[in-house]
Amino acid sequence: MSWTYSGNPGASEKDQVRFYVGDVDETFPLLTDEEITFLLTQWDDAYNGALYVAAVAAEVISGRFAREVSVSADGVSAQIGELQQRYDTLASSLRDQYKALYGFFDPVTAANILNDTFDPSIKPLIFAIGFNDNYQAGRQNYGDFHPGRSIDWWSGDVQNEPVVWG
Repeated sequence: MSWTYSGNPGASEKDQVRFYVGDVDETFPLLTDEEITFLLTQWDDAYNGALYVAAVAAEVISGRFAREVSVSADGVSAQIGELQQRYDTLASSLRDQYKALYGFFDPVTAANILNDTFDPSIKPLIFAIGFNDNYQAGRQNYGDFHPGRSIDWWSGDVQNEPVVWG
């Protein structure tokens, strides 16, 4: 495991990550070169910058300090447990800097893919298996509503009906 920092954040992406996270003291290393290289290979292609990778690195460091506790004995106190919250705050701040530099970003989620516009080619999502099992409860899948068309769910037949509005 190696630790190197040139002192010039412009020298490499690894040095940029160390600069943003504050891992510049070789007597107290927070991440190894191999760990930063791993984070760069995982996140750099998706978010295009060492600044976002530094936010992820801050979360990794925060996770390491999560197991530490604050100690107070004989009039001396060490608030090591607060380092987790500080690195979480640093990760949030680095993401805000990323937004300011590169513009707003959305991590890819189902909510981003399925927006509010209606796409008739997408079958409506079913919220549970067997929710239509009780035929006396009536039709419960209201996501597939089309005016003028009803579907007999038990036979699969489509009946065209006149549209009555109002």
